[in-house]
This record gives sequence, structure tokens and C-alpha cells, in this order.
Amino acid sequence: MSRTWPFAGRADQLSELRSSRTGVVVLGPAGAGKSRLVAEAVRDHQDVAWVRATTAAAELPLGAFAHLLPASPPSANLLKWASDSISADVLVVDDAHALDPASAALVHFLAAQRAVRLFVTVRGGERPPDAIVALWKDDLLPCLPLDALTLDETAEVLASALGGRVESASLTRLWRTSQGNPLYLRELVLSGVLRDVGGLWLWHGPLLMSTTMRETIAARIGDLAAAERSALELLALGEPLGADLLASLSSSAAVEGLEDRQLVTVQADGRRLQVRLAHPFYGEVIRASCGTLRTRTILHTLAEAVSSSGLRRRDDVMRVAVWRLDAGDPADPSLLLEACSYARAVRDLPLAERLARAAGDSGDAWLALASILFLQDRYAEAEEFFTRAWGATLDPVHRMECAAMGTLNRLWGLGRHDLSLLEEGLRQTSDPDDRQVLRSFVGSLQLYVGDPEAAAAEVASARQETRTLSIAARGSVLTMEAPLRVATGETGRALECVAEIMALLTEEQQAKPSITGLIIDNGALAAAMSGDLDQADRLTAMLDSGEEYVGSWNRVTLQACVRRTHLLRLRGRLSDALKAGAEAMVRLPAVPTIYAGPCLGETAHAHALLGDADAAEAVLARAGELALPTGPLTDLPLDHARVWTMAARGDLQGAVELALEIGRSPYRMFSLFALHDVVRLGRPDLVADRLAELRVDGVLAPLFARHAAARTGPDLLAVSASFAELGFTLYAAEAAAQAAARYLDAGEPRKATGAETRAWALTQRCQGPRTPALVGLTLPGLTPRQLEVATLAAQGLTNRDIAARLFLSVRTVANTLYAVYEKTGTPDRKALAEILESLKP
Repeated sequence: MSRTWPFAGRADQLSELRSSRTGVVVLGPAGAGKSRLVAEAVRDHQDVAWVRATTAAAELPLGAFAHLLPASPPSANLLKWASDSISADVLVVDDAHALDPASAALVHFLAAQRAVRLFVTVRGGERPPDAIVALWKDDLLPCLPLDALTLDETAEVLASALGGRVESASLTRLWRTSQGNPLYLRELVLSGVLRDVGGLWLWHGPLLMSTTMRETIAARIGDLAAAERSALELLALGEPLGADLLASLSSSAAVEGLEDRQLVTVQADGRRLQVRLAHPFYGEVIRASCGTLRTRTILHTLAEAVSSSGLRRRDDVMRVAVWRLDAGDPADPSLLLEACSYARAVRDLPLAERLARAAGDSGDAWLALASILFLQDRYAEAEEFFTRAWGATLDPVHRMECAAMGTLNRLWGLGRHDLSLLEEGLRQTSDPDDRQVLRSFVGSLQLYVGDPEAAAAEVASARQETRTLSIAARGSVLTMEAPLRVATGETGRALECVAEIMALLTEEQQAKPSITGLIIDNGALAAAMSGDLDQADRLTAMLDSGEEYVGSWNRVTLQACVRRTHLLRLRGRLSDALKAGAEAMVRLPAVPTIYAGPCLGETAHAHALLGDADAAEAVLARAGELALPTGPLTDLPLDHARVWTMAARGDLQGAVELALEIGRSPYRMFSLFALHDVVRLGRPDLVADRLAELRVDGVLAPLFARHAAARTGPDLLAVSASFAELGFTLYAAEAAAQAAARYLDAGEPRKATGAETRAWALTQRCQGPRTPALVGLTLPGLTPRQLEVATLAAQGLTNRDIAARLFLSVRTVANTLYAVYEKTGTPDRKALAEILESLKP
């Protein structure tokens, strides 16, 4: 990979520099790309002089300008002599904060005299000479603050440098780690922290730093006093630290000095002040400079200091356990297991695994390790440790957890529907809470493998007892009920369950995080089924947001990508859906998994809607290798994709038959959409009655029934408008195209043209769909003159106004508009405006 990156991500700032006639002062932190931006701005100028200020040159008056000035200065009027000696049209002064006073005065003189077009870069956080500050203070030159790259700008830079797209979570991690600093971003990538996986660049392995980066950061840190060095070492190995604790272990003056130099940040956290390093790279450099013995001493000091304060914060236990482990102190199994539980709760699964393994050989340690391996999709390893734990001595709570998680691992990881652990757990406990948790798992598994009636019976029984149950038991009942309500179309109740569970999770300090992704995902699905795509997007974004819900938990990120793919498909944004699907596919485990069915099904579905049957079939073939068939929830997404793959191949009869088969499923999240697919495929007569009878909460199911019952052009256009209002743009386009066909059948070609034009406009928002209803759809072509007249008419101008503006006769404008109305099928200016508005990207 070349170390010279293409310029990207600063288009607005570049335009501002190029448009300035006098010049600009560019102000920003080290590594922000000030010099590169200015170089790009002056790249096409023939006569450019560069001045680069350095500490060495600052020892001499006008030292930075020496290469531009004659050898012998005059005895008087030095500034006038130096100014006259600079003949370039454009002068760039780089790092002007380091100029000597005479050079700074010359820059100010040049700016005041307008003698040259002047571009000046100044590093933020430094103290430039007064003459340089006066450039923008006295309005001699505009000042352009160069802020950190935004996330979108970072994506643009990386796409340009790598020639490909960076996976979303990796992009966010790069942006946060670099803090939007272009220099740090470049060095991160050049260090090899990314790898190309299936056409996407993913972060892999630990944070890496190149030699150049280490030297750059070390120079930024600069010389340190002993107390300052001690404070930075403590932070590098233990951040964040309370300000009082850090000061007691180093000195208050040292911490204040580091804050003044912007090497640390101090933020309020409740009633405490927490100190962190100002940049993650500072910690990497400081840790690398600490020897093994020094590191162990610091870690031991931190552990003793925080332990002596009583481990008052929730994360103190985890931090002390890790410090003691890294310091080589004797292991305390109870401390390690408590820390492991917290690490799991904050989704740091690699750390949780490390702590569980360090806790030794015991039933509790094996159970903790097995659960973490399961969450990391390492099912065979997890089964080994679940078996060990089950055969060991466990307290009732842990035995219940082993039964539940072990059963899930067998089904979701190994494809075995084996309830023996749950049944044995129920025989061994009489505690109402424990029994209800286990029964909830039984009900959830029954729903999963295809027996919703049995699951419903479990929910009905459990709901009678929830008022007397513990928070954990109530949560388990709700966790079973939410997906059941989605499956039965009771989306309102499903969303209530999601809200109740999330509230319970805030009450329960030790609540397991493994249900969070499942619950939020069910909420998003319920919202989509009810017709509220915006709410579904908001819920999915909770998982996409990263650390709060996901952390290092790949499974939840994968789940979020799959749901995002689904929602984008429903909106008709098919290319975007394929991008989200690609991000999900690269996160699939290398072993067969339950997540492969929904993931690959959604991706194949999007390919098929785009008319690419070959790509859809290739994805479905991959599903044959990776999908773990455990029941309808894993199998039906693939069947749904096959419906549209058949349609893309031209087998409409086969597509309709398969859709009808899916429509008979008791799982209404599948049957609802499959029955509507039959309508979209042109056979509403086969499903109109069933859709009218199907009960699903929300506005979407009744709209599907209206679509099936619609038989005239006006009815179908009304359905199209309703779909468009809800955000189901592809469905809206198909209904409009069907309306055009009805108008033709009724002998109304002009109205048919209008409906077809509306359908075409809607498809432009759908990124290229090729479904049967839309194949061959075209926009009636308007000549440039017709489009010009139509645009002005849509803006409300009269024929006379248009004629005056375009230097045409009023009759010509009227004739042109008549042709426009005929081609677009619109009756008046208002309808024409709606069509033209819908054509905008």
C-alpha cells in the first residue's frame, strides 16, 4: 500500500481556500492535514513560494525566509526590503507558530500590504507570535479552523486510499481511535490493522502502531518531569483514574501540568473528576516504554490503591482483577469470576474469557467459560465446558443457568433439539423463580423449532404468576413472550414486552446481556410488521450504535446488520441493503450457525429483487453450507428469498406456489409478507380473502388487504400513495405500475401513462428493482425544452410568465405544456409538480 494517499475528505475547505483572493490562515491540531490542504489548494498555481518554519530557523531573524531573500540585507527598512524581494504570486507559510519575531512581522506586513496571496498554517494549542495572531484578529486574513474529520469524511478518505469500503464497525473504530486526525488515521491503516475480507476492509487483531507513528506521538508528548511521567504511566495502565487518586499517586502539580499541555483530559463523572489520556495513542507509546518490572509495579500500586478505597464503583472489581492478573499477583478465583461477570455484562467477551480461564478448575469457572464461548459462537468448545460444569457441584442458580445456556448451545450451535438439561433442571429445583426461568427457556425453544401453540401455552401459564416472581424471572417470561407476540401478529403487545424488558434491565444490576440483542431485534421486527419503519430503524440503531449494547459481541453486530438489511429492503433501497448484507456475511462464523439463514436469506432476497438471479442463487448455495436448519425462524427467510429468485428467473408460477406455502405458516412475520408477495406477483385473487382475515396489529396488514382487494386504477393509486407515506417505496412503485395496467384495461391510456410515470419516479428511489410489476417500466421522454417549460410551470409560473422568461410565444408554451401533460399523464400544474418532485434523487 502506498504511503502517499489521495487527497479526500476536505472538499468544502478546499473550495474555501481556492476561492479566497487574499489568502487564508488555516488553524488546526498537529496531523489535521493543514499543509496537505494548502498544497492541494495551490497545486495548479505556477508561481508559488513555500516557507516552512522550524525551531532551528527561529534562532535567526528571518531565518525561515532565508532561501527567498538576497544574501545581504540593507541597514534600514528591513521589512520593505524583504517584502520587495518576494516575487511569487502565492506564498505559503507552513507552521507559522514557530516563526521568529522578524519573520512573523514580515508575514503580517505582506498581509497588510496585500503584496501576495498568502496561505498560513498554524498549529492549534501553540502560542504563535503576536504578529501571526493579528492576521485573523485584525481581519487581515480569514481564519479557517480545520476540525477533526467527521465519520463521513473518514469514510471518504479511506475509500479513496483503499479503493474499497470499510465495514461500518471497523470504520467507527478507526474514526474513534484516530479521533478524526488524518495523520493518525493514515498511520493506523499503513500499520496493517485492516484486512480485506470478501471485498470489505475489516479491523483485525490488536491496535498496531508504526515506527513513524510512535516517533510522532513521542514528539507530541515531549519531555516529561518525573512526576508527570509517573502520572502518564498510571493512566496508560489504568485509565480512567479519579483525579484525587491520580494526584495522590503522583502529584497535583503534575496532573495540572499535563492538563495544561493537553496530554490528559479531565471530565466530571457524577461527583468525581475522571482523568484520561487525551488520545489512545499516548497510552500505546507510554506502555511500550515501560519495562516488565516497572509495569508490574505500577499495576500492583493501582490494585492496592483502588482496593483500599473499598471497590465502590461497579467496574472497580474488574479493573482490580485485571491489574492483579497482569501484575502476577496470586489469583483470587472469587474476584476473577466477579470480574468475569462484569466483563460479560459490558460485552468485553475476550476479557471475560481470559478472566474465566484464570479462575481455575471449578464448576463455576467452567460454567462462566462455557457461556462466554457460546456467546462467541464457539459452540463445540462451549459444549465441552457445559458438560464439565453440569457434572460438577453448582449452586441452584448456576445449575439453572447451566441447564438453560447449555440447551441453547446445543440447539443454536449444534442443531440438536435436546431438552434433557432443562428437564433435569426442573426436576432438581422447586424454587418458583428458577422453575419459571427454565420453563421460559422451554417455551422459547418450542417457538423456535416450530411449535408456537406450545409456546403460547407456556406464556399463558407464566403470565398468571409474574406479579410474584423476581425481576430475573419476570424478565425471562417477557423474553419468551416478545417473539411469540411477533410470531402471532400481536405487535403492539410485543413492543410493550420490549419496553418492559428494557426497563427491567435497568433495575437488575447483574442482568445478563445475552437477551438484549434478541429483544431489541424483536422490537424492530414488530415495528416493521406494524408499518412503522421509522421506529424499526430507531431500535436497530440501538444495536448499530456500538459499545452500549454490543461491545466486542460479534453476534449482536451481525444481528443488527441482518435487521438493517431487512429494513432497507422493505424501503426499496436495494443497493444499500446489499451493502448491509455484505457486512453481515463477513461476520458469519466459519461454522454452521442459525444466523446464516436470516443473513443469507436477506442478501439473496435483495439480489433477486434487483433481477440478479445468478447472484441470489450463489448466496443461497452458500446457505446450504453455513445455515443450521433448526426450525422456521432459520429456514423461512431462505424460502422467502427463493420466491423472488424464481420470479427473477421467470418462473412466476413456481414463485406464487412457494409464496402460498410460506403463507400457510403460523408465524405471521413470514405469512403476512408472503401472502402479499402473491399480490405483488400478480395473483391477488388467490390471497385476497386470507389477507382480509389475517390479524396483525398496525396499519400494514390492512393495507396489504386493500392492495389485494384493489381492482381499479384509482384504488391501486390510493394504495400506492399509502405505501409511499409509510416508506414502503418499492411496494408503492409496484402498486402504481399495477394501476397503469388497470387503466389500460379500462381504455384510459392517458391515466395509464400518468400512473406509469408515477411508478417510474418511485422506482428511482428504490435503486434499480426488477420485479415482475416493474420490468419494462419507462418514463415517457421529455425533450429539454419540454422539461424546461414543465419545471417552470410546476413552480407556479403562468404561461405568459414562462413565455417572457424563455422568449417564446404564449401559444408555444401552451402547446408545449399540452404535450407534457400527454406524455406524463398529468392533468394540471399541481400533478405535474408532484411528478417532478418525485423524480428528485
